[in-house]
Amino acid sequence: MKKGKITLLGIFATLFVVIFLFINNTATKGETSGVHLSPEIQEENEKKFNEVEEFSTLLHQKGGLFEEVSTKLKEKGYASFQIMIETYSKDDIRVKYILENNDATESVQKEVKSIFFESVENHNLDSNSFNLKVSDTDDGPDW
Repeated sequence: MKKGKITLLGIFATLFVVIFLFINNTATKGETSGVHLSPEIQEENEKKFNEVEEFSTLLHQKGGLFEEVSTKLKEKGYASFQIMIETYSKDDIRVKYILENNDATESVQKEVKSIFFESVENHNLDSNSFNLKVSDTDDGPDW
């Protein structure tokens, strides 16, 4: 009889927990956790996002900045490289060229930076908006 009471108590306790979780889940349905932003802030953030996306598209399009720089680098003998780009705003663009078949000596870095910033001027962009780093494969993907 004592075993039956313990089993019955266990069943009631389990049932209580399940009901509590069910009620808690349905009570919070539709609510999102985290910070709630005002419609004005959401609209401003969306506007900034669209602006950055549009600007980024201009940089990457055919005949755009990155295509021009890539062509010039290949003409100068930098046949194999990777580009890392982070665009935070029109005024904060971080670019990293990782040279795969060349060591990123000081003179090589200077030449690549010269080619890049010459192309920036050709596209009537503000060179202060770009943070450029040139490295080789030994440097790694960090900024």
